[in-house]
Parts: sequence; C-alpha cells; structure tokens
Amino acid sequence: MLLDKNLDDSYNKVGKKIFKLNLLSSKSIKSSIDLFTQISIKKKKPIPIKTEVYALVSGLSFSKDLVLSLVKSQNKIQKILKSTLCYWVKPKNLAVEYCVLKWPNDAWKKKWLKQTELFLDSNNYKAFNFLISGIQIHPDGCIIAKGFDSGSVRKIRSDLLSNLEFFPKKQSNWSHIPLGRILEPISSARLKEIKKEIKKLSNKRIGIEKINYAKIVHETRWYMEKKKTLYIKKFKN
Repeated sequence: MLLDKNLDDSYNKVGKKIFKLNLLSSKSIKSSIDLFTQISIKKKKPIPIKTEVYALVSGLSFSKDLVLSLVKSQNKIQKILKSTLCYWVKPKNLAVEYCVLKWPNDAWKKKWLKQTELFLDSNNYKAFNFLISGIQIHPDGCIIAKGFDSGSVRKIRSDLLSNLEFFPKKQSNWSHIPLGRILEPISSARLKEIKKEIKKLSNKRIGIEKINYAKIVHETRWYMEKKKTLYIKKFKN
C-alpha cells in the first residue's frame, strides 16, 4: 500500500518540530497536562478529566494483532522516555477519528445524532485497508501513530462536513491513532537521546488493518476512558 504523499508531508511537518527543540518545557506540555486531573498528576497516576464529546471513530478496539503492535510501540517509547510520566491510551480504547460531532463546549441536540445516522445509512461506503506507519512525538507532548488509507477517512469526514450544517468546523485533517501524552518536562540532555530513537521510529511500519465499520461514540472521559457506542455503520465489502 502506497503512502499518501500529501498526508505524509502533513504529518512530517508537525513531527519535525520536536527535532528543533532543545527541551520539552512544562509550558509546552501544559495542554497535555490539562487533559488530566490535577490530583492524578500529583500522584503520578494520570486519569483523564471528564468531557462531553460525540465522535465518529473506527477501532475500540482494533484486531488483536494490530493492538499488540500498537502496545509494543507504546512500550518502546516508554522505554526511551524512561521514568518520564506519561499517559498511555488503553488497548481497548485505541481508535482512529473521522470527525467530532460535538466538542466539550459545543451545543448539542438529540436530532443531530439521528441526522448523522441517516446520512451515513444513505451512503454505501466501502471497507478499506488502514496502514499504520511511523510514530511521532509533538512539542505539546502528544504521541501518535501515523495512519494512512486510500482517502476513506478524509472522504467520510468531508462528506459529513459538507452535508450537515451543525458539524463543528474544527476537525483533524489526519487519519492518526492517538497513543498517549507526555506529562512531565524533559531536559535538553534527555531530549537529545529521545530524538535519536524517535527518528528511527518515524517511518517504522506498525501494521495494517481492514476497516469494516465506524461507530458514533458518546465520550464522557477523555481518551475513551468512559464512553458509550450509540451507532455502528457497517462498510460494504
């Protein structure tokens, strides 16, 4: 499966930023820290804060083989980061996001869920192969696996944004899988070591998955720690 060059360039544009930094400061990772309860950060056992989000995703969970490969990647990065405090997305909560129907502070009407379901039901989207190739650490402490497909994730996202007026304009342009967050500053000396290892992982093939369905999920704690599946769209094989 060939990588989408435009998508790869977009990933790399952000992925390269970490290599320009001398250290990872507490200011830089504040947006990551703010996603977790203060008490849990102090105890060094991070728990995501409560939220109110509706999203369309695939995964939750992926196949055993892909989950195992993603967990191995998480473990490799933790080994590189040593004792640095991190949060790792639980295996059962790993997912790729098509779009967000509602961000935490957005208004929400029940009829919008039904409108989204009806729109998805009216389209015969095909199952597709989803390749995961490369790991990135971003300056805000976010750790992701780079996802690639034939454009299916972005097409569904675009279709929904174009046809449903209530959809938030703020959306990812990627097809990535969030893996975790760095929650402590990293010194210059340590970051230098980390950059060497991350460079090796930036294009490492992790796995490939056949995506047969998408789910609308109501998420009530970040990183899918608490969620409810409201609807499943099966793709045509």
